[in-house]
Amino acid sequence: MTFIDLGVSAKIIKGLDAQGFDTPTEIQTSAIPLVASGKDVIGLSHTGSGKTYAFGIPAIECVDDDSSTQVLIVCPTRELVMQETESLRLLTEYIDHIKIVPIFGGSSMDKQIFGLRRNSKIVIGTPGRLMDHLRRRTLKLNNLKMIILDEADEMLNMGFKDDIETILKSTPQERQTIMFSATMPPEILKLTNQYMKQPVVIKSKIQDRPQAFIRQYYTSCDKDKKLDTLKEVYKKFAPKVSIVFCNTKRMTEELATSMTKSNLPAVCLHGDMRQSERRRAIENFKKNGEGILVATDVAARGIDIKNVDIIVNYDFPNNYDYYIHRIGRTGRAGNEGTAITIINTTIQQKSLQNLITKTGNKIEEFAIEGMRTTPKRTPRTDGRLDGKQNRTGSNFRNRQPRSGGGLSRNEMPKSTSNFRKSNAEGTQQRERSEKNDRLRYSATRRSRSNGYANGKSPRPTGDKYSKSPASAGNNSRYGKSPRPAGSQNNRFKKSSNRSRQPRI
Repeated sequence: MTFIDLGVSAKIIKGLDAQGFDTPTEIQTSAIPLVASGKDVIGLSHTGSGKTYAFGIPAIECVDDDSSTQVLIVCPTRELVMQETESLRLLTEYIDHIKIVPIFGGSSMDKQIFGLRRNSKIVIGTPGRLMDHLRRRTLKLNNLKMIILDEADEMLNMGFKDDIETILKSTPQERQTIMFSATMPPEILKLTNQYMKQPVVIKSKIQDRPQAFIRQYYTSCDKDKKLDTLKEVYKKFAPKVSIVFCNTKRMTEELATSMTKSNLPAVCLHGDMRQSERRRAIENFKKNGEGILVATDVAARGIDIKNVDIIVNYDFPNNYDYYIHRIGRTGRAGNEGTAITIINTTIQQKSLQNLITKTGNKIEEFAIEGMRTTPKRTPRTDGRLDGKQNRTGSNFRNRQPRSGGGLSRNEMPKSTSNFRKSNAEGTQQRERSEKNDRLRYSATRRSRSNGYANGKSPRPTGDKYSKSPASAGNNSRYGKSPRPAGSQNNRFKKSSNRSRQPRI
């Protein structure tokens, strides 16, 4: 099967030949005729299967001489927008009347508005910036023929569901809707039922998936030995181009700095970087034709890096789809690649076994001399270690006492009888102190009640509160005679010659 057999025009085939593509992939063979016929299509395909040209070729074919926007492609990240813009421009190199405009955050809004006003027939953008142009009314979708949602599952994971629905509602009802996704979660099904008309589902087979051409390994080490393990991996394989994946932005910065200090120059890439910094980092990485890129999962979406020798999962991926997208950066176009995952806990070991079961692939152990091969058991939050009492070490010494004071019977070491004795004595002393406090409080209440009962001075009476026996009979706390009844509170009595004034 060739592109000519699929009915692709001669000008597009000329652009494909210039890039060295002569045989379509499986997903392209299935999708191009369906999309060209005008049907709504759902494509389930992983990274590296050629899905960009699967919807890009028929999208270019449907564009006519009208000056309005006719095709809209929505992507989750700006890197993917830039990659697809570059790919489609290579296809349209020999077509004069098609202009492709990228729309994404971090770039000049004025330049984007200027590009949209100059016959932008194909627009590729991220949901957030597309919403900004819709509010400004600088993007008009009245004559839209086709809308394409690329990596729809990732856009939903990033929280763009409301934006996607708003964009779909802004398009004509007779449009053609194309959706490509690696998975089919329930949120995707709701979108398809609401905004697509009898979609045809196509799915690539296992041989088109990237892991079919990748040697996959895992290695175990302590958490504080992960950097040393990574150094041994690079010493063993000596890759020219490699990507190291981390789960957090902070870890990418710290790891890139540590690798650079260890004579492994690395470039950091994450979502908090400015667009100019991201572009500069990618250009510097590609310029020499070799190097190490440390990136997060979202930042690596859409990065077109060729001839990647090895992928290292420095942090274990959060789910199955992230693992597939990570290792899909190597082993492309029939070339072989290598993927290594570093694990350091029993939980990660179980997740790895589930991953092997789900993918059906063989992930072999890569043993490094001087590193342990069995992951350390994960400590429980209650101070125990895999169901056994952890009575020694820093976990026990650093534990905080209970709010009631002292430790429970299970928390005390069995071999320290002196500790038991001192703890019991402290408890008895505390109980005696609380008992004395209750007795003093009761005595005070009884003495005060005698003064209140007669309606006189609220001061307590009795020998207990007198300074000397001679003053025992006085109704005074300090042994002095009480003030006369008539003289008490004289300064608060109302005056006959003074008018009552309101308080301000």
